[in-house]
Amino acid sequence: MFGFIFTLLVVGGLGTLVAIGDPENARLAPYIGFTALFAGLGALSVSSLLAVIGYQLRGSETAAGLGLFGGYIFGGLGGAAFGFVRALRRRARIKSDAHE
Repeated sequence: MFGFIFTLLVVGGLGTLVAIGDPENARLAPYIGFTALFAGLGALSVSSLLAVIGYQLRGSETAAGLGLFGGYIFGGLGGAAFGFVRALRRRARIKSDAHE
């Protein structure tokens, strides 16, 4: 489960570097990079947060596991949506800079 998160972080980080380094030729890099990076960050942070909250409130490992799983899903989806919005803004900025 955490291997997938770290894979998203690595792929997203590399895609973001490509998108920032060569914005004219890397047309899909912002969409792949930003979306994967923020999906990994969102899944990691929200799943860790909900696991700690679930363990502290209930004091059971079952609540912590459910919080970890729920945070993994909702954090990943929320982070991916945020990354996609950032990629759209980046793409619009690249296009506006190219026209000037």
